[in-house]
Amino acid sequence: MDIVSGLQNLNYMAVAVATIVSYVLGFSWYHWALFGEAWANALGLTKEEADSTEGLGGAFAISLVSGLTKTVCIAFLMSATNMSGVLSGAFLGAVIASVFTATSIGYYNGFARTPLKLTVINSAHSVVELALIGAIIGVFA
Repeated sequence: MDIVSGLQNLNYMAVAVATIVSYVLGFSWYHWALFGEAWANALGLTKEEADSTEGLGGAFAISLVSGLTKTVCIAFLMSATNMSGVLSGAFLGAVIASVFTATSIGYYNGFARTPLKLTVINSAHSVVELALIGAIIGVFA
């Protein structure tokens, strides 16, 4: 399978749904009622500072593009390996996040002396996000 035909054969409805779910997960994950308070405390932010979206337009745009990029990548890998199904997709997403993202966040934050709580919150978000993306792509496969 070449890259161009692989990308042409993706289910872009699945990609759109998974991208939107990824974005909503981020909003929910870092909401004060879920992990937002612990996340803000680890960063030394007050609730007002954490709730302020002033100057974060670029971060929200990058978040959306990031979700789309991760979704297309997982969809492409699943298509290239003929993988389908919720559990297979969720497993693939969780493995990718654990191997690449969580480990990277772990050592970046370790050297930056970032609180362990922040590392765990951000790493767990990545694992859950990619597992959800894989599960959604798997449903549509």
